Amino acid sequence: MKHKGQVSRIPALTGAIAVIILVLGLTGLNVLLSIQAVALDMEFYVSQWAELDIPRSAGMSWDDLKLVGRTLVSYFLGTQDTPQVTVTVDGTSRPVFRDNEIEHLHDVRDLFQLGFSAKRVCQVMVLLGILLAGLLPGADGHHDERRNWSFPVLRIGQIVSKSLKTAGILLLACTLLLSLPAALDFTRWWTGFHLITFDNDLWRLDPDTDWLIKMFPQEFFFAAVKRIGLFCASITAAYIALGIISGFSVRYFSSNYSKYNF
Repeated sequence: MKHKGQVSRIPALTGAIAVIILVLGLTGLNVLLSIQAVALDMEFYVSQWAELDIPRSAGMSWDDLKLVGRTLVSYFLGTQDTPQVTVTVDGTSRPVFRDNEIEHLHDVRDLFQLGFSAKRVCQVMVLLGILLAGLLPGADGHHDERRNWSFPVLRIGQIVSKSLKTAGILLLACTLLLSLPAALDFTRWWTGFHLITFDNDLWRLDPDTDWLIKMFPQEFFFAAVKRIGLFCASITAAYIALGIISGFSVRYFSSNYSKYNF
């Protein structure tokens, strides 16, 4: 026969596991969705090209630039086999990318595909965490605790609230830790990112010969990282706000549980 204390620890432990799964899933979704929202946004490409006057510096028309941008997005999404496209550069029709650029873009596409897979895993983790919270058994303990754990809706709400707030605080801390060095020295930060992400030197492009860096100079990526940070911060704020609201809701319904049928 199990000791009463052992029984009461079962839902607490399972609840902690559900929170961990939810926090990891919510954190990953935030980061991946923020990156994809910017990296696959043609409107962002066009706005930055206009701001940086890329048609002039790259010697390409707007139509050709947009064609290259659409081709790259399709390539990253896996709906196109090659990023190569023939355009007019400085009055001459030619393939826009050299072999080293094609190889680097292949590495970038692999990162995107890994990100898409990771996003699906995070979505499953969120669903799994919610399902686990809903399947938790009732708990012995204080009167208020028993009341919360007796109803699946309150149980799920309590765990989701805690997970949203925890994920939000974790993301806020990580955003601050990453944004400070990027703001102080973006060139060093961007170089470090490439050294960590890639296992070759194909990303070291020559602005005199490689049109990929002509179309996407460092200033473009600085703006992209800032926008990704803003997206991430917005979702983080939403996490914290939803966590607080759902926490108040759980406490309200818990204190008035006899009036509601869960």
